[in-house]
Amino acid sequence: MGLIRILMFAGIALLAVLIFKRLTGSSRREVGDSMEDERLGRLVQDPQCLVYVDSKEAVRRKVPDGELFFCSEACADTYIENARQGG
Repeated sequence: MGLIRILMFAGIALLAVLIFKRLTGSSRREVGDSMEDERLGRLVQDPQCLVYVDSKEAVRRKVPDGELFFCSEACADTYIENARQGG
């Protein structure tokens, strides 16, 4: 009788946890999951100073190959100026 009670209690506890997760919307994200937090973008690296910044807060510059992200206007201006000079 003791083992059956333990198994029933474990089953009820598992069910309660699953229901709680479903109601709160919490779920475990797997490695490599491409979901992004709605408030945050993805981390991008500034090519000038190599700092990582949130893409939603980064300074953006259009370039022939696409778009680059920078941590500040100063880094963006320095990078663009160096690119114009061939460096």
